[in-house]
Amino acid sequence: MAEEGIDAPPTSKPQDLVDDTEPAVTQDEIFQDMLRHMMAPLTIGMFFGAVWQLTVMPRIDTFVPNPVHGAFALYLLSSPLIYKQLVGMESSRAGEYALGFAVTACVLSMVWMFGSSSLYLAGFLPAIAWLFISSFWLQFEFPPFRYGLWHGMAVNIGAFGGGVLAFNLFL
Repeated sequence: MAEEGIDAPPTSKPQDLVDDTEPAVTQDEIFQDMLRHMMAPLTIGMFFGAVWQLTVMPRIDTFVPNPVHGAFALYLLSSPLIYKQLVGMESSRAGEYALGFAVTACVLSMVWMFGSSSLYLAGFLPAIAWLFISSFWLQFEFPPFRYGLWHGMAVNIGAFGGGVLAFNLFL
């Protein structure tokens, strides 16, 4: 039994408050972001790692600097140009992007110097973390520092893969 004076809740929402016709993020935007923030840094890392493996590694007798270290250095040198192409924010924030990349690069570079255990600590675990992060971060816009962290993990994975691939195919 309903009490008098209490109105029943409305059964439909006003159309001017809720517009379900257009999603917040389209599939095309997610695909474009996937190319810019996942595939491009991974491919650049593969290229830099392969170049380092083919040009520098035959001339040195030590494990360090390996192709991942070389890719980090080359990417950091070209980071203002890469920042403008991949992130596309104002150029004054390119230093923030480079700092985010450098944080990831420094930590992973130190881990790559451990020898055989570095394959798991700097290769396998960052690859899983990068895939996990990429599945969530594609939907949002972030400051350049966070893009630098994200791209640093992609360059790490790409440089390792590019170095191994170049070694197996060309040396």
